[in-house]
Amino acid sequence: MSKENGESQFGFKDKAKAEETLTLLEEHDMQYRKLTVRGLLGRAKRVLTMTKAEEKIKNIKEAMEVFENWLEENGGGSSNKNTKTDSNDKVDTVPGLGFKDKEAAEKTLKILDGRDPDYQKLAVKGLIGSSKRVLGGTKSEDKIKAIKEGVAVLEDFLEKFELENRSKLNFAYLAHSIIASFPKPSNKLAAEFVDVYGGRAKGNYKHLRTLYPKDNDSLTWDIVRNQEVKLLKEKIAKNSAKLFGEDGSPTEDHLNMIYWAYSPQTDKVKSFAEKNKTKGEKRKSSAPSSDSSSDSEEEQKKSKKRRS
Repeated sequence: MSKENGESQFGFKDKAKAEETLTLLEEHDMQYRKLTVRGLLGRAKRVLTMTKAEEKIKNIKEAMEVFENWLEENGGGSSNKNTKTDSNDKVDTVPGLGFKDKEAAEKTLKILDGRDPDYQKLAVKGLIGSSKRVLGGTKSEDKIKAIKEGVAVLEDFLEKFELENRSKLNFAYLAHSIIASFPKPSNKLAAEFVDVYGGRAKGNYKHLRTLYPKDNDSLTWDIVRNQEVKLLKEKIAKNSAKLFGEDGSPTEDHLNMIYWAYSPQTDKVKSFAEKNKTKGEKRKSSAPSSDSSSDSEEEQKKSKKRRS
């Protein structure tokens, strides 16, 4: 990127330049846009320390505000986030989302299909918010028309989302620590999911949005998981199956659902997992050590010799 003296197509000299920059960045993927905006914010701060003209300082601060608001609304966090947070943003961001025209908006909805409903709503709202800023900095009538057509598609989605109350279809995730308290699943795909959730995803369900099963590179883990949970819920409802046995343990169908990080009775599952953990710790602490066992056997031998 060139210097902030007019050579660069991206810049932060004032609010208009910042808005123009965001418009130009629409042609790039989200991660590139975030990195570029953060870079511009860093440079703007350095320029401020060397600038004395009040008018110029005011203009740069207004530009910085545009960038900071954009980052907040697009999951990028504030400009002072550290490298670890930047890395998390990259993992959580689903690539390919956009609104530049009707085709891009329809592609966005296709990419979001099957993902957590709450995330779908959040992502679409974020895109609509971004579109308003882009429209404010766009002069081309053709681009304005195309963006408005794309936004109309997204707004129609949100309207139907609320009308159909799709949030009720959101399957809240169980913590990986709860799943790990049960025996490993025999189902190969479920076992792989449990390993990925606790391993590559580091127990953060958001990371599942960009991770794929070994034998399926078309659907990410969050989509696969939601499909499996839906099927199991339908099976349990159809058979009027119980979720817990007489001893309070999850039934087989319920346990299969738990392996996919979901339960309709979260609190009860947490309580059972905690009791199991406590029992396991007690058994472990009360079990005789190998040394004490050896000592006991030795005492028995000595006792027999004395009796003889």
